[in-house]
Amino acid sequence: MEAHNPLLEARLESLRQALDALSGIVDENLHSLLRQLTCDKTFDRTTLIPLDEQARLTRERCLLLVARQQPLANDLKYAMGALRVGHDYERVHELSEALNKRITRLQGTPMQNVIQDMTGVMADILKLHEVVRRTWQRERADLALPNLRPQVEGFSAAVNSGISKIQTETIEAISKGYGSSEMLVDLVLACRHLKRIASLLEAVPDELHSFD
Repeated sequence: MEAHNPLLEARLESLRQALDALSGIVDENLHSLLRQLTCDKTFDRTTLIPLDEQARLTRERCLLLVARQQPLANDLKYAMGALRVGHDYERVHELSEALNKRITRLQGTPMQNVIQDMTGVMADILKLHEVVRRTWQRERADLALPNLRPQVEGFSAAVNSGISKIQTETIEAISKGYGSSEMLVDLVLACRHLKRIASLLEAVPDELHSFD
């Protein structure tokens, strides 16, 4: 029977809280992007919430758990998985900032209708993230992480379907000569950013399931 280690438990809980806070910032920024995609002129947030400080804090808690405690193999692998998740969230943030700039440039252009059609994809990405965030929210007595793969795959399929539709619209816009070459490049890359964000979020459960 495993000996109860209150300090280890506290550090694990602290790490989970850090992941919650980190994912919360990402989630709020994704909601901001959704509003940006609607091209609602009353929405004036042109910058996203910074992520650097919370990402640094999450890394510190991962490393502190490893360096100051003697975690069991499961807890050690969990901390390493959390470290990878933190890195994934930093990459999501970078892509979100790039997407935000491209949306801003495409608002009010002939490409605006295609941008607005991306709202469905972003809504599915937010649903995907809601599921993904449950990965690390487990009861300590249950070492097995929840099996979220069926739900993740369902939302991922919806995202990919929506992105395929946007790509078709982009090809049609190119063939009809709509907009400038700069606009079309922004549109193609905006679609790529959406797909990459979804891909990174989809990988989060696998990052933490790797120790099961």
